[in-house]
Amino acid sequence: MRKTLMATLLLAGGVAVALRAPAPVPRADFTYINRGSFNTLDPGQMNYHQDIMVAMALWEGLTSPVPGTLEAGPGTAAPPFEVDADRRRYVFSLRPDARWSNGDPVTAADFVRGWRRAIEPGTADVYSELIAAHIEGARAYVNWRGEAVSVLSLVRQLQKGSPLDRKSAATALRTAAGAALLARLGFEPVEGGPDAAGGALDRLRSAPVDWERLGDELLDEHAAEMDRRFAQVGVRVLDPRTLEVRLARPAAYFLDLTWFPIYYPVHESIELLRERYKGRLLADTGIVAYDPQWTKPDYRRRGYPGLITNGPYRLTDWVFKQRLRMERNPHYWNAAAVRSATIESIDVEYQNSAWMLFEQGYADMMSDLAMDYTPELVRAVRRGLRDDVHAIPAFGTYYYELNARPVLWDGRPNPVADARVRRALALAVDRQQLVDHIVRLDNPVSATLVPPGQIPGYRSPPGLRRDPDRARSLLAEAGYPGGAGLAPIEILYNTGFRHEDAAQAIKRMWETELGVRVELVGRETKAFAEDKARGRFIVARSGWFGDYLDPTTFLDMLYSTNGHNFPGLRDARYDGLLDAAAVEPDPTRRLALLSEAEGYLLEGPAVILPLYTYVSVYAWKPNVRGLTPNPRMTFPFQYIYVEKR
Repeated sequence: MRKTLMATLLLAGGVAVALRAPAPVPRADFTYINRGSFNTLDPGQMNYHQDIMVAMALWEGLTSPVPGTLEAGPGTAAPPFEVDADRRRYVFSLRPDARWSNGDPVTAADFVRGWRRAIEPGTADVYSELIAAHIEGARAYVNWRGEAVSVLSLVRQLQKGSPLDRKSAATALRTAAGAALLARLGFEPVEGGPDAAGGALDRLRSAPVDWERLGDELLDEHAAEMDRRFAQVGVRVLDPRTLEVRLARPAAYFLDLTWFPIYYPVHESIELLRERYKGRLLADTGIVAYDPQWTKPDYRRRGYPGLITNGPYRLTDWVFKQRLRMERNPHYWNAAAVRSATIESIDVEYQNSAWMLFEQGYADMMSDLAMDYTPELVRAVRRGLRDDVHAIPAFGTYYYELNARPVLWDGRPNPVADARVRRALALAVDRQQLVDHIVRLDNPVSATLVPPGQIPGYRSPPGLRRDPDRARSLLAEAGYPGGAGLAPIEILYNTGFRHEDAAQAIKRMWETELGVRVELVGRETKAFAEDKARGRFIVARSGWFGDYLDPTTFLDMLYSTNGHNFPGLRDARYDGLLDAAAVEPDPTRRLALLSEAEGYLLEGPAVILPLYTYVSVYAWKPNVRGLTPNPRMTFPFQYIYVEKR
């Protein structure tokens, strides 16, 4: 079978490198082809769907998702959960039979370890915000730690004589920790603009200081304070099997968050791989760091036993960019309900080759079909010619972002700074034409950021729908009749998979309906992401999939201080509506406030131009059971099995 597989790939145009022949092993009970390689198996640092799916098989949070609805169901904690009347204090009782894959009991301390690690500088990543924003005291702890690390990093640079990033160093000196450092050395705090900060740096560089000794002293003082500060964070061990959680404010969706990877526990064995500076449990800059190999099943440095997890499966083999194999965890509390004894994911670089393998029966499922001929496969399903391809509207929106800043990154006036211009652009788009002729996957068109009809009880606002006459009127009102006098509008997009085709279509619509000039700017993915994050765009392609079933997973992105607020929106009314919803105890009124906020966002500032709801296209064989389609395309693996024919 392995020889036949490699021959098939060779015949597919010399792409056998896409799947290197692994050592012979029995075929897994369930095999699927992953789109893209796994990036990390660290639950605190993952943000790609393929990683999260595997994490949900290897780990388990306080709750676990119910198939289909993805509501928070029974997990490592046994319901019912104790929730106070103000919905800010939760108490979770862990199952007495909850075990790690080595047989150790899962404890409340394991959850505290995982959550704390997820917000520590050095181990924190994108989704640490889901803890910092929700757990009482977490934001203050993160900020305190971040300031200390920035100052310690500056001291270590001075110690080593390394070149200084003057902007970062100046920022560090303006913090409370920076002011304390300056006072300790007898310098005045930094006041004023860049010149004042630069002067302080020059004085530090020339000061007769033993920077290594000072850095070690600062590190010890900070380390001595860490546990006391963390004790103010709202996660506490009441006893080995009881965890208390206090929220910063009520969150109706909090239980849904507890099955997300960022909230997973971590086994104590990871501490064997914690990096130490001169015997301290911190790096010299104060960050928390671990050997990144800790997620491998066969890693044995410093007596480490290999990856230990608490989910329905345990990892037995992981060869980067080749395959990943899991087998049923015999110590899992609900092991009897785990349907497939073994699961294997094979990594195929090229989608066409992956589809060929699926067609020939080498895999039971293929995730996220993205071939040029995917629309033809979807049409074949509609005609009743296939029963193994599934196009499912996803909990995600494809949209454009419009820069709200008055001046662009390079000093030019921003042609879309006027909200009337942004509204005109939104009103001139024919979404149906885009879906029918470019995307061709039957995507539902959408004038809203939150996918309509997917959140129970949430009523979507109308948004700005196609109205070319009103669009031209708004443009003239803004001082640009027929587009005259308006500087060219650039559309930034990442090259690949129809993004350029979509941008070309939008360009034609804007030029035809409004008379404006449009230029396309294509960037490879990394440069595109950096340009967006730094606000170096006029209009930019974007997309977002919700992380939990609540409007805030979309709407919070445009809050003034949110790190995903790439358009640079600063709007007191919008922030105020989100703030009001955050403290509203009545669920119906809360959703109404969020609907009002979304309506205002789309029709007022208009920095978001929604285009359509994503459609996820998957393929699985007709004899695959226990796989329940859902908008978030999240399939708990323990319920999936292949029915023998």
